[in-house]
Amino acid sequence: MPIRCALVCFLSIVSTPNISMITAEDFTRCRQKDSKLNECLKMAVPDALRRMKKGIPSLSVPPMEPLHVNSINVDSGSGPVVITQMYKNIKLHGLTNTLLTLYKADLKNYRLRTDSITPKMEFIADYIMRGRILLLPIQGKGVANITMVNLVVKHDLIGEPVVRDGETYMHIKDYRVKFIPQKVVLYFSNLFNGDKVLGDNMNEFLNSNSDLVFNELKESYEKSLSSVFQNVTNEIFDRVPMNKIFLEE
Repeated sequence: MPIRCALVCFLSIVSTPNISMITAEDFTRCRQKDSKLNECLKMAVPDALRRMKKGIPSLSVPPMEPLHVNSINVDSGSGPVVITQMYKNIKLHGLTNTLLTLYKADLKNYRLRTDSITPKMEFIADYIMRGRILLLPIQGKGVANITMVNLVVKHDLIGEPVVRDGETYMHIKDYRVKFIPQKVVLYFSNLFNGDKVLGDNMNEFLNSNSDLVFNELKESYEKSLSSVFQNVTNEIFDRVPMNKIFLEE
């Protein structure tokens, strides 16, 4: 969460020199007053993502391939899918292959909007799950693999200025995402305490109804991963002044 994905958190890498082993020459540099700022960022951010597979230890930015997340809880309490899910040791694969299809930077109002597409994002984690799908009970504890193919993500970052030591920082106070996958493939190991017949049948049922299942749970996934992306983004935005993220001259 993928999710990912935390794409715009790496805008600062595009324009900030001498971070750890990274130099400005390694990345495209975009300027606030450039009439083609959005086009510049649209190309620069995915390039930076691909270069940031190993992370930036000096800024506490984690590796992006895969992106590790400690835990999230996902709940769905009404409708045909009622499930409580707890995930730990999460790995998001595929974020560094993300492309941006749209970028809109409204720096005067501290707002960033972007659309991205990730060809394949895998969410792999230890899980505990209990609930029902339609009229069928489901429960298990094992390893989950949720694969989203051609995942479109709409990002909306709402920031606010924070002034420290004469420098203005862009703190992200709200990070909203919307997930629109072309296809979702679900697999949960060890369903029903390892009963292979019940587990195989349930996994087959889940994938036959993956649109229904994912759409019912999507809002909870979006909310949980939005928080993850916001935290990762602010690791940079709270440390690097805004005029070094988006160059003034």
